[in-house]
Amino acid sequence: MTGRTNARRKDPSPSSGAPSQNDSPPPDAVAEVVTRFEVYARARAARDSLLPGARTGPWQEQHAFDDLQAAVVRLRDSVRRPAGGA
Repeated sequence: MTGRTNARRKDPSPSSGAPSQNDSPPPDAVAEVVTRFEVYARARAARDSLLPGARTGPWQEQHAFDDLQAAVVRLRDSVRRPAGGA
């Protein structure tokens, strides 16, 4: 034996990149990101649809992506801000 300690030691302080359970995001913000992602995924898939009426144009895809990006920003902001603070 080399006398080394267990490499999987538990660090009492959470890493700076991972939110603690007290910093969990509001469910509404998470649901909005999931919804916006689904809309973007549908727009992206419909871009190459065989049915002309089901196709989306580049503007619609970009709009869905912009909405998704904005929802992610709101989610990040909600985690960074304290729930009761301004």
